[in-house]
Amino acid sequence: MVIDINRLNNAATPSNSGRTGSAQAGGTNEAIGTKQPGNVPNPSEQAQQAGKSGESVQLSRDAQQLQKVSEKLRDQPAVNKERVAQLKQAVEDGSYQVETQRVASKLLNFESQR
Repeated sequence: MVIDINRLNNAATPSNSGRTGSAQAGGTNEAIGTKQPGNVPNPSEQAQQAGKSGESVQLSRDAQQLQKVSEKLRDQPAVNKERVAQLKQAVEDGSYQVETQRVASKLLNFESQR
């Protein structure tokens, strides 16, 4: 059985029920409800058309805050280069001290969560 989710609101007619993947005369594939490449506007065209029609979107405060945080995170480097340089220098000159109790504790916590 084929369910065409794009046409759930339309009643099944003898012309579109029972088709399983053959192209229809109207340029659509009824079985999966997709249009052929020349007939589908891209998302940017759809956005432009929505803007021309006077439609607007308002984001909630949470969504706006999430967007701001995401932008700030994008601006942050993936690696703290200063910290890496400090650690490299400490290892090279022998001043880096491993806190064995802390490492062991973290390993145990990690393994207990798995």
